[in-house]
Amino acid sequence: MPKHHPIPRCNGNPSFFTLIVSFLAVTSALLISFSALADTSPDPCVDLAPRSENTVSLSNAEMTLDESRSTSEDMAVMSGLYNETHRSIGGLTSAEPLVDYSVEPNMTILQDRSGVCARPALRLVLGYSAMNVYMDREIPRSSCIYNAIFAHEMHHVSIYREYLVRNLGSFRKAVDDKFDGRTYRFKSIYEAKQYIEILGQVFVQKLQSQFYREVMEEQRALDTQAEYTRMQSECMH
Repeated sequence: MPKHHPIPRCNGNPSFFTLIVSFLAVTSALLISFSALADTSPDPCVDLAPRSENTVSLSNAEMTLDESRSTSEDMAVMSGLYNETHRSIGGLTSAEPLVDYSVEPNMTILQDRSGVCARPALRLVLGYSAMNVYMDREIPRSSCIYNAIFAHEMHHVSIYREYLVRNLGSFRKAVDDKFDGRTYRFKSIYEAKQYIEILGQVFVQKLQSQFYREVMEEQRALDTQAEYTRMQSECMH
């Protein structure tokens, strides 16, 4: 479900928007329970386990503009304001976040068949799979209020994109700190795969929550009554 940022054409409080993305919920307790299966002793795995580099990359969808909606129809429902009859929506921005990852186990079986060595690495992609700006078709295209609302929506788009660029370095550091080249020893390939799968799920879930929380905070900081009042007052002359 996309995340919405409605722009009112009359006074009212900024609306709450939600972002829901399907993700397998795995608690850290499960990871702790599986950690007993892993022997972190560096010998002999430290020399035998293959290596691969962590990668963190960004994926930004192109923005699309939709001017087919109207205040009295789709946009109010999309923004979650269908029960607020005193509000009308002139513009709306939605983005569908993308968090994709895979864990490279880098496993090898010990020559004496006594266990399995692994040196996991993470490949992570963060971004947006879609980004849409909706403008009310009832607003004249060359009007002051249209231009003011459109500029506001472009600010939302910039926040989405600039957040990722600004935080790419910290995301990479978090990945490298977690997947730091350490080796693990397991009794079997099955145990190794289970542990490494949960290791990746728990870590990415935490990083994903940080991503959503922080970008939502930045978007909310823009959607204030003061901003709406400023936009309206600019076009009252």
